[in-house]
Amino acid sequence: MARPRKGDPELLLVSFCDILTISISGLFMATIITVFEATKIPELQMVPRAIPTAKTPVFFECRGQQVFYINKDELDGQVARRLSQLNPGVRSGDLAQFLKAIQGEEIGNEHYRVDPKFLLVGVMALEPRAGIPGDTIAQLKSGTSRFHNALIGLDKEARYIAFLVRDDSFDVFRIARLEADKLGFDVGWELLGEDEPIKFGAGGTGVLPQ
Repeated sequence: MARPRKGDPELLLVSFCDILTISISGLFMATIITVFEATKIPELQMVPRAIPTAKTPVFFECRGQQVFYINKDELDGQVARRLSQLNPGVRSGDLAQFLKAIQGEEIGNEHYRVDPKFLLVGVMALEPRAGIPGDTIAQLKSGTSRFHNALIGLDKEARYIAFLVRDDSFDVFRIARLEADKLGFDVGWELLGEDEPIKFGAGGTGVLPQ
Protein backbone atom coordinates (compact mmCIF):
# COMPACT_ATOMS: atom_id res chain seq x y z
CA MET A 1 0.00 0.00 0.00
CA ALA A 2 1.48 3.30 -1.11
CA ARG A 3 2.09 5.80 1.64
CA PRO A 4 1.27 9.47 1.04
CA ARG A 5 4.26 11.45 0.08
CA LYS A 6 5.25 14.62 1.77
CA GLY A 7 3.63 17.63 0.16
CA ASP A 8 0.44 15.76 -0.93
CA PRO A 9 -2.81 17.52 0.31
CA GLU A 10 -4.56 15.74 3.16
CA LEU A 11 -8.26 14.88 2.99
CA LEU A 12 -9.98 16.61 5.92
CA LEU A 13 -12.75 14.10 6.69
CA VAL A 14 -13.79 15.83 9.92
CA SER A 15 -14.73 19.10 8.18
CA PHE A 16 -16.54 17.26 5.41
CA CYS A 17 -18.63 15.34 7.95
CA ASP A 18 -19.51 18.56 9.76
CA ILE A 19 -20.75 20.16 6.53
CA LEU A 20 -22.74 17.07 5.61
CA THR A 21 -24.32 16.90 9.08
CA ILE A 22 -25.34 20.57 9.00
CA SER A 23 -26.81 20.22 5.48
CA ILE A 24 -28.86 17.17 6.42
CA SER A 25 -30.10 18.85 9.62
CA GLY A 26 -31.16 21.95 7.68
CA LEU A 27 -32.97 19.85 5.09
CA PHE A 28 -34.70 17.88 7.84
CA MET A 29 -35.89 21.04 9.61
CA ALA A 30 -37.13 22.54 6.34
CA THR A 31 -39.08 19.33 5.65
CA ILE A 32 -40.70 19.42 9.11
CA ILE A 33 -41.73 23.07 8.72
CA THR A 34 -43.15 22.43 5.24
CA VAL A 35 -45.18 19.44 6.43
CA PHE A 36 -46.41 21.36 9.50
CA GLU A 37 -47.59 24.33 7.44
CA ALA A 38 -49.23 22.06 4.86
CA THR A 39 -51.22 20.13 7.46
CA LYS A 40 -52.04 23.02 9.80
CA ILE A 41 -55.79 23.55 10.25
CA PRO A 42 -56.67 27.12 9.27
CA GLU A 43 -58.20 29.37 11.92
CA LEU A 44 -61.69 30.40 10.89
CA GLN A 45 -63.17 33.72 11.95
CA MET A 46 -66.91 34.16 11.99
CA VAL A 47 -67.88 37.22 9.93
CA PRO A 48 -71.48 38.44 9.86
CA ARG A 49 -73.10 37.77 6.49
CA ALA A 50 -75.14 40.65 5.11
CA ILE A 51 -78.66 39.78 3.98
CA PRO A 52 -80.30 41.94 1.27
CA THR A 53 -83.60 43.39 2.45
CA ALA A 54 -86.34 45.78 1.42
CA LYS A 55 -86.70 46.96 5.04
CA THR A 56 -85.26 50.32 6.11
CA PRO A 57 -82.82 50.67 9.02
CA VAL A 58 -83.27 52.37 12.37
CA PHE A 59 -79.87 53.36 13.75
CA PHE A 60 -78.53 53.16 17.30
CA GLU A 61 -75.01 53.89 18.49
CA CYS A 62 -73.30 51.87 21.23
CA ARG A 63 -70.72 54.14 22.88
CA GLY A 64 -69.29 54.31 26.39
CA GLN A 65 -71.31 51.21 27.38
CA GLN A 66 -74.55 53.07 26.57
CA VAL A 67 -77.04 52.92 23.70
CA PHE A 68 -78.04 56.13 21.92
CA TYR A 69 -81.02 56.49 19.57
CA ILE A 70 -79.78 58.34 16.50
CA ASN A 71 -83.30 58.93 15.10
CA LYS A 72 -82.05 59.44 11.57
CA ASP A 73 -85.60 59.93 10.23
CA GLU A 74 -86.00 63.06 12.34
CA LEU A 75 -82.57 64.40 11.36
CA ASP A 76 -83.20 63.71 7.66
CA GLY A 77 -86.41 65.73 7.91
CA GLN A 78 -84.64 68.66 9.55
CA VAL A 79 -81.88 68.67 6.93
CA ALA A 80 -84.36 68.49 4.05
CA ARG A 81 -86.43 71.37 5.42
CA ARG A 82 -83.38 73.56 6.00
CA LEU A 83 -81.89 72.91 2.56
CA SER A 84 -85.24 73.57 0.88
CA GLN A 85 -85.12 77.10 2.30
CA LEU A 86 -81.89 77.87 0.43
CA ASN A 87 -81.90 79.13 -3.13
CA PRO A 88 -80.30 76.81 -5.74
CA GLY A 89 -77.28 79.06 -6.16
CA VAL A 90 -76.33 78.70 -2.51
CA ARG A 91 -76.87 74.93 -2.48
CA SER A 92 -74.42 74.52 -5.36
CA GLY A 93 -72.02 77.29 -4.28
CA ASP A 94 -68.78 77.22 -2.33
CA LEU A 95 -68.48 76.11 1.29
CA ALA A 96 -68.10 79.60 2.77
CA GLN A 97 -71.24 80.86 1.05
CA PHE A 98 -73.16 77.74 2.07
CA LEU A 99 -72.12 77.92 5.73
CA LYS A 100 -72.98 81.61 5.88
CA ALA A 101 -76.46 80.86 4.55
CA ILE A 102 -77.26 78.17 7.13
CA GLN A 103 -75.54 79.66 10.15
CA GLY A 104 -77.65 80.65 13.10
CA GLU A 105 -79.90 77.58 12.95
CA GLU A 106 -78.63 74.38 14.53
CA ILE A 107 -79.77 71.06 13.12
CA GLY A 108 -79.90 68.21 15.60
CA ASN A 109 -81.79 66.34 18.30
CA GLU A 110 -81.34 65.28 21.92
CA HIS A 111 -78.18 63.23 21.32
CA TYR A 112 -76.60 64.55 18.12
CA ARG A 113 -75.77 67.71 16.22
CA VAL A 114 -75.41 67.75 12.42
CA ASP A 115 -72.08 69.14 11.19
CA PRO A 116 -73.23 71.55 8.43
CA LYS A 117 -70.02 71.66 6.40
CA PHE A 118 -70.61 68.12 5.09
CA LEU A 119 -74.11 68.87 3.81
CA LEU A 120 -72.76 70.65 0.73
CA VAL A 121 -71.42 67.30 -0.56
CA GLY A 122 -74.54 65.34 0.34
CA VAL A 123 -73.24 63.83 3.60
CA MET A 124 -74.90 64.08 7.00
CA ALA A 125 -72.16 63.87 9.66
CA LEU A 126 -73.15 63.67 13.31
CA GLU A 127 -71.42 64.99 16.41
CA PRO A 128 -72.53 63.54 19.78
CA ARG A 129 -73.69 66.07 22.33
CA ALA A 130 -71.48 66.08 25.42
CA GLY A 131 -72.98 65.08 28.75
CA ILE A 132 -76.21 63.63 27.35
CA PRO A 133 -76.62 60.05 28.64
CA GLY A 134 -77.94 57.06 26.75
CA ASP A 135 -79.39 53.79 28.04
CA THR A 136 -77.17 51.72 30.33
CA ILE A 137 -77.09 47.93 30.61
CA ALA A 138 -79.20 48.11 33.78
CA GLN A 139 -81.84 50.21 32.04
CA LEU A 140 -81.92 47.86 29.06
CA LYS A 141 -82.43 44.85 31.32
CA SER A 142 -85.24 46.60 33.18
CA GLY A 143 -87.35 46.82 30.00
CA THR A 144 -88.13 50.50 30.60
CA SER A 145 -85.33 52.04 28.54
CA ARG A 146 -85.77 54.59 25.76
CA PHE A 147 -84.30 51.95 23.47
CA HIS A 148 -87.15 49.57 24.34
CA ASN A 149 -89.77 52.31 23.91
CA ALA A 150 -88.33 53.21 20.50
CA LEU A 151 -88.47 49.58 19.34
CA ILE A 152 -92.07 48.92 20.37
CA GLY A 153 -93.11 51.92 18.28
CA LEU A 154 -91.57 50.46 15.11
CA ASP A 155 -93.00 48.12 12.50
CA LYS A 156 -90.72 45.06 12.44
CA GLU A 157 -92.11 44.08 9.04
CA ALA A 158 -90.82 47.33 7.53
CA ARG A 159 -87.82 48.26 9.70
CA TYR A 160 -84.70 46.57 11.01
CA ILE A 161 -82.27 47.61 13.74
CA ALA A 162 -78.76 48.78 12.77
CA PHE A 163 -76.17 49.15 15.54
CA LEU A 164 -73.04 51.29 15.17
CA VAL A 165 -70.74 49.80 17.79
CA ARG A 166 -67.64 51.39 19.31
CA ASP A 167 -65.00 48.91 20.45
CA ASP A 168 -65.56 49.83 24.13
CA SER A 169 -69.24 48.88 24.07
CA PHE A 170 -69.70 45.27 23.04
CA ASP A 171 -71.28 44.35 26.38
CA VAL A 172 -74.13 46.85 26.02
CA PHE A 173 -74.45 45.97 22.34
CA ARG A 174 -75.07 42.29 23.15
CA ILE A 175 -77.81 43.18 25.62
CA ALA A 176 -79.47 45.58 23.16
CA ARG A 177 -79.25 43.07 20.32
CA LEU A 178 -80.88 40.42 22.50
CA GLU A 179 -83.72 42.85 23.25
CA ALA A 180 -84.21 43.51 19.52
CA ASP A 181 -84.15 39.77 18.80
CA LYS A 182 -86.81 39.12 21.45
CA LEU A 183 -89.07 41.69 19.82
CA GLY A 184 -88.65 39.97 16.44
CA PHE A 185 -86.48 42.55 14.64
CA ASP A 186 -83.83 41.78 12.07
CA VAL A 187 -80.50 43.13 13.30
CA GLY A 188 -77.29 44.34 11.67
CA TRP A 189 -74.21 45.99 13.11
CA GLU A 190 -71.02 47.73 12.11
CA LEU A 191 -67.87 48.39 14.12
CA LEU A 192 -66.73 52.03 14.34
CA GLY A 193 -63.31 53.24 15.44
CA GLU A 194 -62.95 55.20 18.68
CA ASP A 195 -62.96 58.61 16.97
CA GLU A 196 -64.60 57.62 13.68
CA PRO A 197 -67.49 60.00 12.91
CA ILE A 198 -70.98 58.82 12.04
CA LYS A 199 -71.73 59.76 8.44
CA PHE A 200 -74.74 59.07 6.25
CA GLY A 201 -74.84 59.69 2.53
CA ALA A 202 -72.30 59.20 -0.23
CA GLY A 203 -69.62 56.86 1.10
CA GLY A 204 -71.20 56.94 4.55
CA THR A 205 -72.56 54.36 6.92
CA GLY A 206 -74.64 51.53 5.50
CA VAL A 207 -75.53 48.51 7.65
CA LEU A 208 -77.52 45.51 6.37
CA PRO A 209 -79.17 42.81 8.49
CA GLN A 210 -76.90 39.88 9.31
